[in-house]
Amino acid sequence: MTELDTDQPEGEMQRGLLIGCACVFLLGCAASGVQVKEEQLNQFEVGKATVADVVRALGQPNQNVLMSDGSRMLIYSYAEVQTRPETFIPFAGAFVGGADVRTNTAMLRFDQSGSLLSKSASSGGTGTGMGMSSGTGMPTRIENQPRQSTADSPAN
Repeated sequence: MTELDTDQPEGEMQRGLLIGCACVFLLGCAASGVQVKEEQLNQFEVGKATVADVVRALGQPNQNVLMSDGSRMLIYSYAEVQTRPETFIPFAGAFVGGADVRTNTAMLRFDQSGSLLSKSASSGGTGTGMGMSSGTGMPTRIENQPRQSTADSPAN
């Protein structure tokens, strides 16, 4: 019987294992948009802050909406998805896995001259499941969810 011969020092093998584990954890995360925290939103004073002040502090918004009355709304939205660890269990993951989504949105409305009229924020979270963890056949399932929009239905 021959001994296993490795050309790599032990430190390099540990580093490779650490990098491999980090890659597995990073594969389960994703984020999109511009996150605005309440503390950041609170720095803008109604009647004093302008569109330019907000964009300078927070960057370009995800949406810049021109309202029918000539006012403007800047919308900063953010979503973060984290895959649940059990999703990566071979074979079983397809039945017990899922993901959690956290969102936040900040909306700032300005008059025609660019002065801040109002500001608001919302945050939320949604868990999604696969297979058995999706709630199929379970008594705690939320009725009629998930569902598709009925926008294609003819109007009454």
